[in-house]
Amino acid sequence: MKPRDAVLWRQVVDDLANALQVAIGKAALVRRNAQTTADDAVLLEGSIARAVSALKRLQPRPASKKGRR
Repeated sequence: MKPRDAVLWRQVVDDLANALQVAIGKAALVRRNAQTTADDAVLLEGSIARAVSALKRLQPRPASKKGRR
């Protein structure tokens, strides 16, 4: 291998290693953000369910048909 080729290979490997380190960091950030979003979605779903339950308590119940003629 020519010395120039060896230098080129070394530069390419260094560039790849640096790019992969950045990609790993970004992937970890995306994973953490996705987990946070999923956790927030669970909390939001629970809050909406509690709000719906509270509103349903205000709905009038249908009159019973027993004894009506």
